[in-house]
Amino acid sequence: MVDLYTQLMQKTDIMETEVLCPTSTATILACQKIAKSFKENIYELSSIRREWDPEFAVSLNVWIEDTIEKYYTGGLDGIHDEKYVEWHEVMVAGLQSLKVLRASLKVDFRDDKPFLKNVFKKLGYSDYFSDAKNGDHLSLYKFLTQFKNNLDDETRKKIVNKGAPDSLFKKILESANQITEYKDCFESLEGENEISTYGQKEVAEIYQTVQDICRIAVAYYQFDPESRDKFNFYKVLVNL
Repeated sequence: MVDLYTQLMQKTDIMETEVLCPTSTATILACQKIAKSFKENIYELSSIRREWDPEFAVSLNVWIEDTIEKYYTGGLDGIHDEKYVEWHEVMVAGLQSLKVLRASLKVDFRDDKPFLKNVFKKLGYSDYFSDAKNGDHLSLYKFLTQFKNNLDDETRKKIVNKGAPDSLFKKILESANQITEYKDCFESLEGENEISTYGQKEVAEIYQTVQDICRIAVAYYQFDPESRDKFNFYKVLVNL
């Protein structure tokens, strides 16, 4: 049986290309931490997925460690640099404001379900909120982008007139504008063909693999907060 690491390395040419984007740095560190938790809990988690076994867990950890060694030649101390702190603050502020607005909408428009449904769909809540609040920062990026692109004055005024402060919209739009500086970083996480470096491609593949694990593990540990948080990308990122 060919393990996970071998399968994926067969698809990727070996070329040393350093990954400098703060998004990819945060991503690979969060993936590393989650993969370790996955390995530590593999005997329990193996009962819920046929392909999840000790060999899979070991291969995932080896793949991540090898990727860090190949593509982060300067080490990962950069996670504490100014660029990363700035990126992290934008993401946290954006998610917090989106959560507060959602709560306000559900209170203020509880008797207008059609409007609520339409707003959630138009502004990105329907497609991205669930994954974003669980730490999927690619989904949060898409969420902020859709919110900014689809928000119109009429909708904004209607919501503000019901009680939500306009400053909340300003905060969300500010985060959406700031996050565009990292557009290339986020697009690289989607694993599309135009990814320009082998390092970004490999980080994108790791990210997708770990995100799939997180979605299932979070559901499995629904009533075990301590274990669940180990597979929540957002909470893992906050504690890096």
